[in-house]
Amino acid sequence: MHGSHERSIALIVGGALSGGGGVNRIIRDLSEMFSDSLGLRVVVLSARGTASPTYPFGPGVTVESHPEGASTAGYIKVLWGLRRRRFDFVVAFWPHDNILAAVLLWLSGTKVILTEHTSWYFPSKPVQWLRKLAYRLAWRVLVLNDVEMRYYSRFLGNVRLLSNVVPEAVPQARAPVREKLVLAVGHLEPRKNFGDAIRAMAQSGLEAEGWGLAIVGDGPEKGKLEALIRDLGLTRTTIHAPTLAIDQWYARASVLLVTSLLEVFSLVLVEAIRGGALPLAYAADGPSFILRDFPDQLVPIGDVAGLAARLRAIGDLADRQQLAEEIRSSVGPRFSGETIAAQWRDLLA
Repeated sequence: MHGSHERSIALIVGGALSGGGGVNRIIRDLSEMFSDSLGLRVVVLSARGTASPTYPFGPGVTVESHPEGASTAGYIKVLWGLRRRRFDFVVAFWPHDNILAAVLLWLSGTKVILTEHTSWYFPSKPVQWLRKLAYRLAWRVLVLNDVEMRYYSRFLGNVRLLSNVVPEAVPQARAPVREKLVLAVGHLEPRKNFGDAIRAMAQSGLEAEGWGLAIVGDGPEKGKLEALIRDLGLTRTTIHAPTLAIDQWYARASVLLVTSLLEVFSLVLVEAIRGGALPLAYAADGPSFILRDFPDQLVPIGDVAGLAARLRAIGDLADRQQLAEEIRSSVGPRFSGETIAAQWRDLLA
């Protein structure tokens, strides 16, 4: 700390804030929490693009665009410039950004906090090797689940488990009427694996009982997924464009389905649980951590038949909403603004 002056924190965004995505949402929510709950002066630095953020920031957060950071040399210059600005804390979010921040801000007087939002084994081997060396230079390294914690603890003494904040949704004016709707949300890319959601829906036979699957998202796999829906003869399974009003989908859905092959957290999963949907997920590290007290809501990764059988069982479940409320009451408080702000307050103190 620097005496009694107003403490400051900078959040580094290696990409554009206009690209949507879960991490950009997390950056927005964290910055609001730092400003509103912790009383920090908050600056968000976007190193690429000048378009308006997908998720707008409140008045307590300063957003800076640094288009010169589009090149590697320019990005290094932006990070090196942080040494002169004397922030108390700097937070980075992706492996490449983390490595550069740790090295370039070492011995600067700024406490560097590296947060990991992808699985430890996902980057290339050279990046994994550089990470092991560079992360030792940081003040703290934050991870999002217990598997990541065990991995990083093998070679780091500065690692902590501190989950994402998931703010409460705006309360509904009236209790929602749950539809026979299974919801899946995310970028349509191979890692999100929506093909298994479609196959499981077909094998479950739930469409014959009036159920539908809605996939909300866009991406390179869209055409392939639409073809799979046609090939399997599904008539109540549809793909919808991304929307900032995703809470409205959570309010309608009875089930939230997550079929990601790799997931260190799952913002969508917690949001949908908060929204009253019953979760069902492949047992990737993030969903397994979130649903640690509800193992029946997890299915081994790639087990489409098991996923279909569990979907069918949920469709036939008489007390579906009672179970959803039990999970909401257990999971929601773990990632609330109050809980995560208290953990950050302890960390920064």
